Amino acid sequence: MKKRIFFVLIGAAFLIGGCGTAGLDSTEQNSSANQEGWQTVKKVDGREIIAELEQSVKDFPLREKAVAEQIDNPDYKAGFFGEPSKELEEDMAVQAIEVPIAIEVVEEVYGGNEGFEKEGVLFIENQADGAAQSGIWIGVKDPDERVQQVIDLLQPIVDEGKILAKPIYIFRSSHTQHELYTMQDEVAEVLKEMKQERGSFALSVNTITGVVEIGHDFLKPEQQKELEEQFLDYTFHFKQEGNIVAEPGESAIIKPNQIMTETPVKDGGFIMGVSEGSIFVSGGTEGATNYSFPEADLLTVGQRVKVEATGGIAESYPAQGTAKFVEILPDYKPADATLSESQAVAKAIKEKKKEFFNFNVITEVQYDGNRKVWILEISDDSRVEVEG
Repeated sequence: MKKRIFFVLIGAAFLIGGCGTAGLDSTEQNSSANQEGWQTVKKVDGREIIAELEQSVKDFPLREKAVAEQIDNPDYKAGFFGEPSKELEEDMAVQAIEVPIAIEVVEEVYGGNEGFEKEGVLFIENQADGAAQSGIWIGVKDPDERVQQVIDLLQPIVDEGKILAKPIYIFRSSHTQHELYTMQDEVAEVLKEMKQERGSFALSVNTITGVVEIGHDFLKPEQQKELEEQFLDYTFHFKQEGNIVAEPGESAIIKPNQIMTETPVKDGGFIMGVSEGSIFVSGGTEGATNYSFPEADLLTVGQRVKVEATGGIAESYPAQGTAKFVEILPDYKPADATLSESQAVAKAIKEKKKEFFNFNVITEVQYDGNRKVWILEISDDSRVEVEG
C-alpha cells in the first residue's frame, strides 16, 4: 500500500458525511452468521452490516501510543477541537488511526476514490457530533469479492494491534456516491431554469440519507411541489435562506417608514460609490463590498443602508457580491444641524475621497452640536470634519 499522510481535523471530518444521531438499533443481532454471500450479520443504526473484522488481540500498544499522542496534542488540551471529553478523544483517535488506514485499503481494492464512488459511499460519524459511536462507515451497494479483499487487507493490521476492529463498519448501502452526484446534477438543471435573476440556491445530497437538501431564496411552494413531482424517487428537504427575492418588476429597495430621524443610527454601512448596476458599501456594520444591483441608480452616495446579499461573496478587496435587497435606513439629522448625516458623508467623500477613502472605511459618524460640525471617524484612526 502507498503511504500517505493525513491531517485529520475534527471540523473537517464532519464534512465528509454528516451527523449521526440515532443510537444502536434495537434489533442489533450479535449473529455469527456466515458472511459468504454477504448476508446481514447484524444491524447498527438501522444499517445492514454485511462483514466484520475480528478483534483478535486484547492488547494493542501501537494504537494506544498513537492515541496518547492525540491526547497530548496542545490544540486538543486547549479545546481547539471542542471541549475535551472521552467522546471527543475517541473521535480523534478513530480519525487519526482507523480512518486513514481504512480509506487507503478501500482505494487500493476499488481503484482509488473515483472507483469506489461507483460502488458505494464512505463517511465518518463522531460521538461529539451526536453519533452513538465513533467510526468509519464503508457502504457497498452491490457487494462482491472485493469486500472480502478489504477484510483480508485490514484484518492483519488489526492482528498487529495497530487498529481496532469495532470502529470500521462495512454495510449494504442503498445508493452509491456516483448516484448521489447524478441526482444532484439532475436537480440542479431544473433549479437553474426556475431561478430568478437575483435568486440563489445551495444544493447537496446527503451522503448518509440520500436526501436532496436545497437552501434557496426564490422557490415558491408550488415550485417545490413541482420538483417533488418531477423526481418522485427523491426525498427533498427545502430551507429558505433569508427573504424571498423580489418578483420581476418589484423593487428590491426597502425604504424606511420614517425618512428622517433626530436619533443617531448605528446599524448599517454607507454607500461610498454608485455606478451603473452596482453600489459600493462599506463602514459601520457592513463590510467593504461592491454589490451588483440593478436599481443602483435609485440610490445615492452617503446613504446609510443594510444589504442582504444573495449567493456567495468573493473575498477580495473590496469584496464582490450581489445584493438581493438594499434597506435604506432613516437619515439622522439633529434639530440644529444644517446637513443630515447622509449629506455630510456624501460631502466628505466628494471632497476627501482620494485622501481618506481609497482603502479606509468610516467607522463612526458623530455630530458636534457646539461646533456645528460632523465628525467622521476613519479606520486608520484619522478623522474628517464637515461643517454643517
